[in-house]
Amino acid sequence: MRYSKFFGKTQKETPKEAVAVSHKYLLRAGFIHQLAAGLYEFLPLGFNVLSKIDKIIKEELAKKGVQHLLMPLVHPASLWKETGRYDKVDVLLKFTSARGTDCVLAPTHEETVTDLARKHIRTYKDLPVILNQNQWKYRDEMRATGGLLRTREFLMQDAYSFDRDKAGLDISFDKMVAAYHAIFDRIGIEVVVVKADSGTMGGSDSQEFGVISEVGEDRIMLCDKCDYKANVEKAESKFEVHTQDKEMKPMKKVEGKDIIGVEALAAHLGVDVHSTTMTLLFQADKEVVAVMMRGDYHVSETKLRNHLGCKNLNLTTPEVVKKITGAEVGYVGPVNLPKEIRVVADLSCKDRVNFEAGANELYHHNVNVNFERDFPTPEFADIRESKENDICAGCGKGKLHMKNSIEMGHVFKLGTCYAEWMKANYVDNDGKSKPMVMGCYGIGISRLIAGIVESSHDEKGIIWPKSVAPFTVELVVLGKDEAVVKRADELYKELLETGVEVLYDDRDDSAGVKLNDADLIGIPLRILLSSRTLEKDSVEWKVRSEKEAEIVGLKDLKEKIAKFLAA
Repeated sequence: MRYSKFFGKTQKETPKEAVAVSHKYLLRAGFIHQLAAGLYEFLPLGFNVLSKIDKIIKEELAKKGVQHLLMPLVHPASLWKETGRYDKVDVLLKFTSARGTDCVLAPTHEETVTDLARKHIRTYKDLPVILNQNQWKYRDEMRATGGLLRTREFLMQDAYSFDRDKAGLDISFDKMVAAYHAIFDRIGIEVVVVKADSGTMGGSDSQEFGVISEVGEDRIMLCDKCDYKANVEKAESKFEVHTQDKEMKPMKKVEGKDIIGVEALAAHLGVDVHSTTMTLLFQADKEVVAVMMRGDYHVSETKLRNHLGCKNLNLTTPEVVKKITGAEVGYVGPVNLPKEIRVVADLSCKDRVNFEAGANELYHHNVNVNFERDFPTPEFADIRESKENDICAGCGKGKLHMKNSIEMGHVFKLGTCYAEWMKANYVDNDGKSKPMVMGCYGIGISRLIAGIVESSHDEKGIIWPKSVAPFTVELVVLGKDEAVVKRADELYKELLETGVEVLYDDRDDSAGVKLNDADLIGIPLRILLSSRTLEKDSVEWKVRSEKEAEIVGLKDLKEKIAKFLAA
């Protein structure tokens, strides 16, 4: 393709709204254009990258026996009401058609593919099967930031496995995990795989594939001694155990007005931070739950939701806090709570003696609070968010360290939840009807483009891996010398004839403009032809990921390019 005829050119200025490196470079280099908040158009350069990733994914999945299909973006709302997710998924865009049918724009396709399976899979002989589509999705996110990192409309690979039992699901799951590793290897991106929470997807087990990046919205914990890795929502750790008093002291009420933060409270009371206790009231579906957390930790709402088994979980309003405890937010404690209030305490609170807690009275706290003596011993559970330098629960020796990550893919063992909700059954070889056991597997294809740029760039621009670059070679001609231009035109045709993907910068611009644009766009190999190189019957050879250029004879060029592309 001649760059002079190419649709979409580079920009000199960085758009004000762009903060992430990938957002800046993809906009400036002419890969994408923003139509509206969270909605992006893929220009020819970006479409080329998108298409190559799409092709790699389909090829690697096909190697594992995955079958490709395509399902609609618009779903009848009735399918989502069957699973109960119609009122649960907050990013679901709902609308009514001109014919009065309630519909949704698909944020994912579990309902649709389960409906498809229950209509086509009859007996155990039809199983196992893995179906995949690379399809656009829409999620009505409250905020869309970071360019392609968080959009409302995006291209996604989503596969769904159907098996007879859990053993079969394990096999399908392992196949897909292996395929994902092969996909990311071919794309040229290094991923970290962590344990993750299944969230609104449901199911029992999930793993997340991410790229370590400062702009990543996911927080993951990694052990410095073993290979334990987990999303912070799922991470398990050993908390520090502190020496406790041997005898209980009398509980007493202490005033503490206008004290903000556990550190300030601990200093005011003359106790350690780990001796303080935050008590929070949560609305868990129709039940109000009091949650006790040691002052040096935070509540993991994901762990708490999983422990309670509720669909909806939110902090109660200040009005509810006042009605139940008689206190303001910040002064709630477990002593003298109404008997009907369920109390859940984190494991880090267990076995403490003489600790602090709110007194359920404005500006007052209780010190020397003790279980059973002062209030009934609560139920204990791991509901805290692991933090930096916690001891790894896996090896018991290493420390956990937090990193930001960009989620590139996610795999879930759904089990039978969707099959049971939608009555997707098959007849087994014993003649009995049983629910299909499902898994689902997704890669954000358009987000993956941003992930590649975040992990592969320098101060000049993008550095594309060869496998997904919009073109593999950029041919740059400098000057207006007729002999040089003629030889560049000939070289361009020769490369095209040998099947090389070439972006030919034939513009009437300065060397500085062309070379800067080449670095910004980031095509793996730049070949430059000028009057100086032509005098030596050669070209300047510059690999984008390397600092130095070299001179290569024209007679050796085709062979050298072939070796470069094959490496």
